[in-house]
Amino acid sequence: MSLQQLEAFFWVMHLGSFSKAAQHLFITQTTVSMRIKELESGLGALLFDRSTRTVRATAVGIELMPYAQRMLDLHSEIKQKIASPDSFSGQIRIGVAEVVSITWLPRFIEMVSADYPKVRMEIDQALTGELMESLRKGSIDLVLAPGRVPTEHLNTSSLGCVQFAWMASPALQLGDQILEPAALAKSPIVGLTQESYHHLEIEDWFRRGNVRCHYKIRCKSMAVAASMVIAGMGVSYLPLRCYKEEIDRTQMQVLNTAPIAPVEFISAFSSNELDPLTIRMADLAKQVSDFEQLNDGSSLVH
Repeated sequence: MSLQQLEAFFWVMHLGSFSKAAQHLFITQTTVSMRIKELESGLGALLFDRSTRTVRATAVGIELMPYAQRMLDLHSEIKQKIASPDSFSGQIRIGVAEVVSITWLPRFIEMVSADYPKVRMEIDQALTGELMESLRKGSIDLVLAPGRVPTEHLNTSSLGCVQFAWMASPALQLGDQILEPAALAKSPIVGLTQESYHHLEIEDWFRRGNVRCHYKIRCKSMAVAASMVIAGMGVSYLPLRCYKEEIDRTQMQVLNTAPIAPVEFISAFSSNELDPLTIRMADLAKQVSDFEQLNDGSSLVH
């Protein structure tokens, strides 16, 4: 009995498919089948009922699952705690939100490349909803994104907070007066699509003012939204730290609105994830992140 055999068995059980297990482990389906057969031969018992088209565990397979998870958890813990960085190899797929990619992501990649020279990274930038769906499907391993998300089946850790604000071109002449949601709703709104965490934040802000938000433009990129603001096409909710130069050059102005709480960013990976590399990368992201930390050192993630 080997760890590779137990790993193949665990992921077939967890994902319900030999092909999905192979995809997750970056091996062929034939290799997964071979490892399962070797494990069955060593145990002298069948682990899966092969008389049906769907994967169905036998009684022995069901009994083995918690033991397999404990063995793999222990192996992961040993490697995560003790192994040197240059002993890690393989690929990790990381999903990032746009604010991460235009702030500290280059430093994160630089540190991974220096400390983990045998590790390959695949970076996918997308909106939070899309990233969480990819994480659920197992097509990415780690998410670095904004927002409080349901943590069932997820391991999450705070990466700090980013202050957003409503911004507009001075050409719109919105002045310095305090703009409540009802007043701002009269302006053309440049927003992000529903897959964005900020979409819900914006909707809630307007709803608390008893008005509805009517978008002139919706897109999937803050950079695009910012360019629309600079062009005077509307107002948008953008991260302050990313547009200081444009504000200083008076291409944009920060509007005086009712306060909105800073947005917390998190790292997230599946609680079923056994790969110590993913845990190491989540810890490294927390170290590298230069987002503002909560004053009391606590997390807003629930």
